[in-house]
Amino acid sequence: MTTAIARWRGLAALVADAVTHGASAIERVHLATARRPFQIIERAPGIGAPSKGVHAVHDVAVSGVYQSIRAVTGLVAKVVDAGLELADDSTGETEHSASASPKSTR
Repeated sequence: MTTAIARWRGLAALVADAVTHGASAIERVHLATARRPFQIIERAPGIGAPSKGVHAVHDVAVSGVYQSIRAVTGLVAKVVDAGLELADDSTGETEHSASASPKSTR
């Protein structure tokens, strides 16, 4: 593996980890922030019971969005890795064939 490809792979992995872990952290904050007003509304007479259902739907929707972000990030990371693998193989073949060719003795 060439040094440049290794660096690109490292950068790609770093970005994928940042997006994945960042999405998880933001999801936790998002759910915690929404939980506060829902807890208040859920105690109100007449609307408490229906608001629990709305709260559950909200949490499922929010979690689904962040899960989608993590899934797409994982797929993009795999595609980038495959592309870098192809680039590395292509570079390796070019370097190998260039070094295998006979050199001029002029």
